[in-house]
Amino acid sequence: MAELPESLVRYLADRDAQRADAVNAFLASLTDRERGLVHDAAVMGYVQGLMGDRRDGCPKDSRVMHVVIDACLALPDLYPTVSAVARQDGEQP
Repeated sequence: MAELPESLVRYLADRDAQRADAVNAFLASLTDRERGLVHDAAVMGYVQGLMGDRRDGCPKDSRVMHVVIDACLALPDLYPTVSAVARQDGEQP
């Protein structure tokens, strides 16, 4: 396997660092509640993606949102922020 040029390796490392900084800045700009909601939905979305049958293709965004929130509500101890919002809004006993 051929080695990549040092300039390309350096560029890719710099871009990785820039993307990481952008993610950190975005997360730092969120309130604790917003960060909790993003966390719960992102983790469950990732889990659902791993569990999904890829032969079915990718569902529409609205279906993904429904599946992710439903799964978060089913496991309130693992996804407390979504569950807390639902309780606050009276959507869950």
